Amino acid sequence: MVRKSKPPTPQADARLMEALGPLAALQADPGVSEIMVDAPDKVFIERAGKIEDAGVRFATTDELLHTMDALLALVGEALSPAKTAATVRLPDNSHMLAIIPPSAVDGPHLVIRKLIKRRMTFEDLVEVGALSPAAVAFFKSAINKRANILVSGSTGSGKTTVVNTLAENFPPDERLIILEEHVELRIEHPRALRLAADSSPDLSFADLVICAARMRPDRLVFGELHGKEAIHALQLMATGHDGSLASLHANGPENALARLETMCLMAELGIGLFEIRVAVADAIHLITHQARLENGSRRIMVISELRGLENDRYILQPLFRYNPETDAVEPTGAQSRWS
Repeated sequence: MVRKSKPPTPQADARLMEALGPLAALQADPGVSEIMVDAPDKVFIERAGKIEDAGVRFATTDELLHTMDALLALVGEALSPAKTAATVRLPDNSHMLAIIPPSAVDGPHLVIRKLIKRRMTFEDLVEVGALSPAAVAFFKSAINKRANILVSGSTGSGKTTVVNTLAENFPPDERLIILEEHVELRIEHPRALRLAADSSPDLSFADLVICAARMRPDRLVFGELHGKEAIHALQLMATGHDGSLASLHANGPENALARLETMCLMAELGIGLFEIRVAVADAIHLITHQARLENGSRRIMVISELRGLENDRYILQPLFRYNPETDAVEPTGAQSRWS
């Protein structure tokens, strides 16, 4: 279970910087999205989608262990021979994984994934090439027509950024409930309420989804789905909570739908695969899939419309597709009711 942190304060930030030791400057650098300590003398960062040497080192393994202990102590955690790994949320809402021997065979490892604070508008996404103006116009129309959108992609592909941007374009007078396993989304919306499972030791992600249905939401945003909460999310999206968003880790639109099926089966509610496919087809209207290219840039690869089932198979119609020759997200020419 991920231990929750207290809300950040200047004092908490100062303690965090002190505990980080040699990593403090990296944590303070807004251009760094992830810090990976493979060994005392092997520290790497992710910057602008690319992995590079951090240029900092720990003098000894003991210094690295001391830093790990200090960071864990901030949130009331500790490692020992009986507990060799911990995942925590730090005071600045970054997520940290610490693991020591014997689970870490070659020595202690530390990974810190920072909560990116910069917000991206549709215009920003067009400027960096992740979207085209035509795709933005389509998304705005789909939001206004209350399409349910599934955002899929691999690790580091920009799913969180796209969900943030889409949700910030929801009408400001609508009540928005944001549900996450771990806090990652940074959605600025005047009527947004946030629920996080890692801040609720007595409630699972699936429990929070059920709670959200009783909070009179106009729209729902589900952070990355990964388990049995998916079936409850689909039921809500198909029964009066249209215009909602969900995200998951997948390698493409077809894989995203297959992963949704697997998650629904994990709920063990006695629902057959065909019934699950009907639920998916009823709940999901659009799938946008993105990837990180070899040069580190992030692009939406395809925006597809889910047009129901035929012979027990999903009917997916690509509406926009990334063209590597023009480095642009271009319309396929297919018409959509969400345009």
